[in-house]
Amino acid sequence: MVTAAELAAEVRRATANTPYMVADETPTGFTVQIDIVDQQWWTLMKRKSLESSFQHVVEVDPAAGTYTVTDRQTTVAWEAGLDAGGVPRPVLRARKSMQQGTVVSKSFRKEVGMDDDGNVGAVVNYSFDSSEGKRLIDGPAQHLGLTKKMNSTAKVGLTVAAVAVGGLLIGLVVLLVVLLLVL
Repeated sequence: MVTAAELAAEVRRATANTPYMVADETPTGFTVQIDIVDQQWWTLMKRKSLESSFQHVVEVDPAAGTYTVTDRQTTVAWEAGLDAGGVPRPVLRARKSMQQGTVVSKSFRKEVGMDDDGNVGAVVNYSFDSSEGKRLIDGPAQHLGLTKKMNSTAKVGLTVAAVAVGGLLIGLVVLLVVLLLVL
């Protein structure tokens, strides 16, 4: 039986020298996320105005030999200062959104401008692929003999989709019957 702690230790080794870290360990799981405490990655996120964070929440069932990964993407933005439109007035705005389940996210950003030394060049140049974090979990999990299961949020989504498709099919059958009776 492989425990969450054993998988977390393997994933911790896999995340060495990457921007990822293992956090929030519990007896049943842990979270893999960007290590914003590390100055190198914090600088990228803060100074380059990144507003989104991505976490992979891992749960392990040692008795069944399975694990699930629930992706959580959170976007936070805030603004404080003077409103430039119309009459200047102090403003404080914030927004937050979250997606959870099986989330696929790919993004990149490149900006050219003047850096801190006054040189012209790429001041922002990064890319993100959520599958990178999943690979850091899936590789060690497979090595330990764990089997991946669908997370509960994805199961609910598939159930809702199946019910909706079923409802549409029933509606089509009823429509066809009515049309046949009328004609």
